[in-house]
Formats: sequence, C-alpha cells, structure tokens
Amino acid sequence: MDKAKLEKFKKKLQEAKVEILKELELEREYVNYNDQGDLGDLADAVIKNEVLSRLSDMDVDKLKQIDVALEKIEKGTGYGICEGNGKKIPEARLTHIPWARYTIEYAEQVEKSRR
Repeated sequence: MDKAKLEKFKKKLQEAKVEILKELELEREYVNYNDQGDLGDLADAVIKNEVLSRLSDMDVDKLKQIDVALEKIEKGTGYGICEGNGKKIPEARLTHIPWARYTIEYAEQVEKSRR
C-alpha cells in the first residue's frame, strides 16, 4: 500500500481511538456518579452500569485492535494484510473498518468454526 493511503488510514485509526477514549471517559464518569434515589432508580442505575460495562469491554477490544493496526503502520509490518490467510484486505473494508485484521472471507470462516 502506498504511503499516502497508509497515512489516510493512520489518521482514521487515530481519530477512532480518540473518539473511543472520549466515550470511555464519559462512561466512567457516569458509572462513578452515585445519586441517591428510590429502589427503582437504583435498579435502573445498576442496569445502565451493566450495559455501559459491556459496551466498555467492546470498546477496549476495539482499542487494542486499533493499536495493533497503528503499530503495523508504524513498523511497516503488514497493515492491510489478513492475519489468517495472508491476502490483501480490500481497501473498501479498511475504509469502513480501518482496524480490520482479516478479509471478510477469513472472518466468516472463523465465525463458522466458532459455532
């Protein structure tokens, strides 16, 4: 992949990382906010905290994938190459999911094998 395209994807990855970090900080502030209320309010807060926690786990995983992609770009070690089959990941996929580690075909194979 040429240098200009790599820079474009690097910028998208950095922007996605900043956005996730902002969201995680807002979630952390919400979870730490402890308003006293009736039992219904308390139950609602517990449910919201659980949902936010699960979302945070997904965001943390995405952050790790973004960091792996940024490291590949920095080191020149195969950004845009599927880690499963060694084929090029189409630019359309990288434009939509710049932290993608697999081609769609390989990702589908992995998903089928998990079932």
